[in-house]
Amino acid sequence: FAEPPPLHRPTVWLKPKLVAEVSFSDWTPGGALRAPVFVRLRDDIAPRSVRKRARGAGAAAPVAGGKDPDDGDAEAAAAEAVLEQLKGPANRLDLTVGDARVRLTNLDRVYWPAGPGKDQPAVTKRDFLRYLARVARFMLPHLADRPLTMIRMPEGIDGERFFQKHWSQELPEFVESITVFSEHKDEQHRYLLANNLPTLLWLGQVGTLEFHVWHSRAQLAPEAAGRPTDYASSLAALEASILNYPDYLVFDIDPYIYSGKEAPGAEPELNKRGFAVGKRVAFWLRELLKEMSLEAVVKTSGKTGLHVFVPIERTVTFDEARHICETVGRHLMRAHPKDITLDWAIEKRTGKIFIDYNMNVRGKTLNVAYSPRGVPGAPVSMPLTWEELEAAEPMDFTIDSVPPRLEKRGDRWHDVLQRKQSLMKAFGLKREK
Repeated sequence: FAEPPPLHRPTVWLKPKLVAEVSFSDWTPGGALRAPVFVRLRDDIAPRSVRKRARGAGAAAPVAGGKDPDDGDAEAAAAEAVLEQLKGPANRLDLTVGDARVRLTNLDRVYWPAGPGKDQPAVTKRDFLRYLARVARFMLPHLADRPLTMIRMPEGIDGERFFQKHWSQELPEFVESITVFSEHKDEQHRYLLANNLPTLLWLGQVGTLEFHVWHSRAQLAPEAAGRPTDYASSLAALEASILNYPDYLVFDIDPYIYSGKEAPGAEPELNKRGFAVGKRVAFWLRELLKEMSLEAVVKTSGKTGLHVFVPIERTVTFDEARHICETVGRHLMRAHPKDITLDWAIEKRTGKIFIDYNMNVRGKTLNVAYSPRGVPGAPVSMPLTWEELEAAEPMDFTIDSVPPRLEKRGDRWHDVLQRKQSLMKAFGLKREK
């Protein structure tokens, strides 16, 4: 202790070998927790990695227009310190991030080659890490406590790429993880959680160019406070746990309108007509949801499509969420049969917008807000207002253009988890006790 606390003798001192997660209402002026309530033990976190987050007398509230807390907080200061260290020319670096150390190598490696025009310079690993540091305070809340799937491209977008869901090797002390039961392999797997800046930068160091996350969090919510947090012991435990209760309904809007330049059998490439029709479908979907008293948020996928999310109270399972999204999608398809399909056969999708409701499955992932994509131009999955979507194009949002935009306008989804809506109320249902 910096200052010994007042004690009632006799006192027995214990070594801090366990980490407990607690909920609480506020910090007292003296730095103690106000109204703390024990939630669970966290055996996935090393005690020595726990730090008190400096927030002053309460975090600054977002200002009008979605602006995030001011740059004076500890997270912004840590990011600035990282950016300062990355200014040097060294190709290797032991990066200091608060109390953590992240060893960086091959900083001059090109992750995204230069494009044909002057407005698409090459993006090196150093540039990518600078991007992650600059957007971390906006991106980390969307990653927090969500099992992560890494899309790794250690040699850059022109090299080998692979999905990695599980991590069996030794981890740096600052990287948190959870153990989840695998229903397909009948065994336990460790998933990483990108919960802090050192982890985000370490993931960039190992070539994670895309960050894909579950739609549920390993964290309790007030409306689901009684849900178990045992994700690992069995399939039944996983299905009963909070990880089986998503934060969103998810609609993946995927244009199957071709430019005519694709190779035989290739997926549609980005083209203005395809994206324009995709936007039109997103607006139709928004209006239908509004008729159900549900408000949706939207982001670009970073490639050719859009992701429409409906923030919800965590009272329905993934199976129930999938059924709801299928019902909504089929209703929209019946209203616009020439433009929309839900068909899995690619030949039946051609010329239409495919609404994929099957993203509402436990364990399925989409790239998180502000994740880059491993395609030329280094585009980013960008949260937008519906008004901004009208004029938006996917390549408006890249590793170069997104950080200054965020500094000016803030995160359009900064309060998305505070905008939860009741599906029970929307559908006039009552959950059986």
